[in-house]
This record gives sequence, C-alpha cells and structure tokens, in this order.
Amino acid sequence: MQTNDTGLIFQSSRQLAEASNRERKIVAAEGIGSPIKVSSKVLDLVVRNQDVWTAESGWQARRLDPNTGKTRMLYKGHKGPVTSLSLHQVQGDKPWLALFTGSWDKTIRVWDALSGDLVGVLEGHSDFVKSVTVLPTSPPLLLSTSSDKTFRLWNLSPLESRGLPTHRQTVKEHTRPVEAASYEVSSHKEPTERTVGVWTADSLGSIKQWTVKQIVPDSPAPLSFVRDMESHDTSVSQVVAVEDGLWSASMDNTAKLQGLSSQKLVHPSYVKSILPNPQALPYIITGCEDENIRLWDANNLDAKPKPLSIVEGHCGEVTALGVWIKDENGKKVVTIVSGSLDGTLRRWTIQELLNPPKLNYEPAKDTNDVGLTEEEERELAELMSDSD
Repeated sequence: MQTNDTGLIFQSSRQLAEASNRERKIVAAEGIGSPIKVSSKVLDLVVRNQDVWTAESGWQARRLDPNTGKTRMLYKGHKGPVTSLSLHQVQGDKPWLALFTGSWDKTIRVWDALSGDLVGVLEGHSDFVKSVTVLPTSPPLLLSTSSDKTFRLWNLSPLESRGLPTHRQTVKEHTRPVEAASYEVSSHKEPTERTVGVWTADSLGSIKQWTVKQIVPDSPAPLSFVRDMESHDTSVSQVVAVEDGLWSASMDNTAKLQGLSSQKLVHPSYVKSILPNPQALPYIITGCEDENIRLWDANNLDAKPKPLSIVEGHCGEVTALGVWIKDENGKKVVTIVSGSLDGTLRRWTIQELLNPPKLNYEPAKDTNDVGLTEEEERELAELMSDSD
C-alpha cells in the first residue's frame, strides 16, 4: 500500500495505529459524560451555583450554563493561556462578585464576574502565574503562585470601592516554580484563636505549610512558615486541604493524603486533579494524564487501594474537577464536572461514575502494510543523525 501523504511516510505502523485509535475514541466518546465543547483546552474550572467558569488555553476564561452548555460570557484580554481562576464575593455597600484569572502573560486580571467588565490588572510576577486562591482571612487575601518561584499575597479590601487589590507580601522560600496552593480554616471556636492554614507546592515536589492569623494588624507580612511536609518525587499538580489533612496530586503518578492518617493512591500516569469527598460523600475522585477519571472508596483506603471504577470518556488528560448540584424536578443531584485538554467539560452523576458507560470502538491493529517497521525506524534514525 502506498501513500502520497508526506506526513505519513516516516510514521511507523504503531504510530499510525495510535492515530487511528485516537480518531475512533473521539467518535465513540461523543455522547459520554454529557460533553460540553469549548473552543480550547480546559486548564482549570470553578463551579458556583448554576454557573461554571473555565480557564482555557485560548487566552480566555468562560462562564457557561452547566444545564444547557451555552456560554454566558467570555473574558478576553490575556496575552497567553489562562491557567487558573478564583471567585470572591466582595462585601460593602454595593456587593459584587469578583473573578480573578491568572495567565502565562505573568498577570492576574480582576473582572466583574457577572457583567464581564475588567476592573484592572495585577502585575508583579516575572513568570507564568500558575494558580490564584482567595483566602478567607480578615481582611481577605488573594494568593497567587508563579513559575518565578514565588507566591504573592494581595489585599482584597480595596475591591469594596472598586479599587485594585494591593500587594502585601512576596514569599521566596520555594526553589522551583510554585504550582498550586490550598487553605483550611481552623476549627477553633474563639474568633481570636482562629487561623487559616495555607499549603503551597512546587514543581520539585516540595510542599510547605504556612499560617495566617485572621485577626492581625495591617502588617506587610501576614503569612508565617510552619513546616515542610512530606514531598513528592516530582511536580505537584494540585493540593486540597481537608478536615483530616492534605491531599496532593503529583506527576509521580500518585495522590497522597498527609494528616491524621497517610494514604497513597497509585495511578499508571501523572495525576493532574483530585476532588476529595464531594458534598461529604465517601469518595475520592482523581483525574489522570491517561485521560481517565478514577473513583476511590474513601472509607477503604488500605495499603494498596484499588479504584472502585475507571471512567473513560475524555480524550485528553483530565485537568480539573468540580461539584455541581443539579436541580432535577426539585431534586438535588450531586454532579461531578470534569475538564480536560480535549476541550470539553463532562457531567457525571455519582451513579454514572460508579457504573461508567463503556466506550464502544474497535482498536486499530498494528500492521506493517503502511509505514516503517521497527528496523526501518532504527535505520532512518541512524541516517538522520549522521552528520556526514
């Protein structure tokens, strides 16, 4: 069999079979997980009431209706992929909802989330902004992490008068890009004893714990170091603080719990996202580079736990997970929203995750009638590496 497509001439039969399988999977997955197609890769998502906001590789953020899948608003203006987003309900005489978007363009943009108006741009990082997290301190703070190996705290009080957040503190304790952050409010009953615990993680696998007192003078450095946590072997994709500890997802193919107990969930590839105990349900949900979602029994994480189910449907790594409470004829249904590099959001009930539909497609066979054999591949590689 011959081909005139020069793009196929130097592809092995294995590569051609993989490409064919990809196309077959995309077709088979078209109706799985009630997909919502967006125009670019989904890098982060936030669910609030009956809205979903997405951070996308196409230099924009989006607000959409998870019931219909229709886009309600686009937030354009960044000069690079939007890596992360966060929402904050601004108090004051005229309350409004603020949206923060972080980007590869090294900036954070502040938007009126409902009108779409740009409030302003926060500058200061010297490399990609990797995450933005609102801390429920008093006053509230925005924590931004960056590839410049720092994270910054911004005072959000000026937003009450539509002013821009002001810089409060820059922390330079990490030695690699700071990928993610999370927080947990202490359970002390007395407000004067209440603190906010903060965790930051970097591309080396290091996780650090910090603390911010809620009632403090207006000092320029409200954050203080507590300790180094047990690290991962390589980059941490996400950290999520829970009541009994800290979950972390990593490119070392594991998700870990550190706290009252220690657990490890082993995956076949990078773990990109994690959602512990959605709506207090006894499950841990993870998203993986292998394009699958896994559901784990949170009450039965023994020494070598296995997932309750492996959910196929996405055709790109699963980058983000969120919880949406869907209203079905007056009944509240817990629905998991997953985002992926395949440019879709997918919506799953817990029952669908426990009993996932199967993708029906016949994998292409690795034949040698088109393309190069392994021996021919080696010969071609030697020929192309010969500088004579």
